Amino acid sequence: MTSINTSFHKGREREKEEEEDEDDTFEDAVCTKTPARVNKPLSVITEAFENLADLLKSDISTQDENGLSLDAFCSACTHVSILFSCLGFASKFAEMEYTSKVKDLVEASKTLNTLQNILDLDVENETVKTPGSRSRNLRRVRQGLDL
Repeated sequence: MTSINTSFHKGREREKEEEEDEDDTFEDAVCTKTPARVNKPLSVITEAFENLADLLKSDISTQDENGLSLDAFCSACTHVSILFSCLGFASKFAEMEYTSKVKDLVEASKTLNTLQNILDLDVENETVKTPGSRSRNLRRVRQGLDL
C-alpha cells in the first residue's frame, strides 16, 4: 500500500510540473529590464509603459519639444491587446478595433517620428475629425488604454 501512495504522490508531482510548464507556453513576450520580473503579460505591459515614462522624463529634462516617439508608443501599445482577449468574447470587437488602430499607427511610424507629428499633419490637412484619420486612431488607442 505504501508503494501505491508513493507512486500516486510522484505522479501528482509530475502532473503539477507539467501544468506549470503548460502555463509557460502562453508567455508571448520577454521582459528584460528587471530580472526579478516574470515574463507574464502584465509584467511586460508594465515594463513597456515604464520605459515610455522614462522617455518622457528624459525628454522633459532635455527640453525636447518633438514629443513622444511614435515607435516607442506603438511598441508599448501592441502588448495591451492581449488584455482584451482575456476579457472573452464580449470584448472581441474592442480588441479588433484597438488592434487595427495600433497597426495603423505602426504604419504611420514609418514616415512620422512622434505623436505630435501625427497631430500636426492632421491639423494641417484639416482631417482631425475625419473617420480613419491617424489623429482619430490615436484617440481610439488612448481610449482603449483607458479601458
